Amino acid sequence: MLINKKNEMKDYFEEGFAWQQIGKGSVAVICLHGWLDNGNSYQPLVGELAQSERDNYTWYLLDLPGHGQSNWKSTDAGYYFVEYVYDVIRFMKAANITEAHFIGHSMGALIANLFTSLYPDKVLSLGLIDGVGLIHQGSASAKQNLLKAFRARDRASSQETRWFDDRQSIIKARASVSDFDESLAQVLMSRSIKCENGQYALTSDPRVKLPSTMRFNQEQAYSLLDKISVDTMLILPEHGYPQMRDNMRKFLSCFDRVRVVEVAGGHHCHMENPKQILKEIVSHIEKQGAC
Repeated sequence: MLINKKNEMKDYFEEGFAWQQIGKGSVAVICLHGWLDNGNSYQPLVGELAQSERDNYTWYLLDLPGHGQSNWKSTDAGYYFVEYVYDVIRFMKAANITEAHFIGHSMGALIANLFTSLYPDKVLSLGLIDGVGLIHQGSASAKQNLLKAFRARDRASSQETRWFDDRQSIIKARASVSDFDESLAQVLMSRSIKCENGQYALTSDPRVKLPSTMRFNQEQAYSLLDKISVDTMLILPEHGYPQMRDNMRKFLSCFDRVRVVEVAGGHHCHMENPKQILKEIVSHIEKQGAC
């Protein structure tokens, strides 16, 4: 077990899941990261926690399978979106959590809102950061998308691990394709880099980049998210993903109780602007106890 003294944060690993944990409260807050990220996506945010927020809650920063320090899935398994939802159930069992407040960013937000629709009794409140609804496709494109996914899988099976001479090369590469600078890339990627024989590589499974073999159509997506009764907050950054604003217009009616908060920043606004985002999150969580 490792301890981050700055945040009094502990690392845990069980049943293939790695996660970071901060606080000692009886109320759980589960934070789900975005695609190709890891639990360190929430490090700037939990670094702003007040002592009372550490005493009242336990914050769980999960690395989803194939990401960060969590195990890769077996070679006969795939990283299907719906399996991530079931992974959350498995994680809660491993961490002995019966119910929690959920915070999700990007893909983590999509996982969280589908999980909430399926298991509302396990969700105390829902906070979504630049992510809402579900990614869906038209029925006419299903065949071509499946062929594309199979071709990508064939190519990936012959690819070898890419090694770098230094950590900073990986950090620079991530910053170059992201909406944040190298200092935040350093925070994020410090949990996704391994070193062997003086060389460095990503810990994430290359297969998480493969296109999905299946997607819901629009009718299925609406049906899956219909009538979410859990109190929900959607945080939309000024320079976030246009697709998520489009999803907001499509899926907002699926939520019985939802508040939209617009903030400064880009897609990773919770890393760029953690103090404001944490204030909104804590206010939303604490509102549930006052109801």
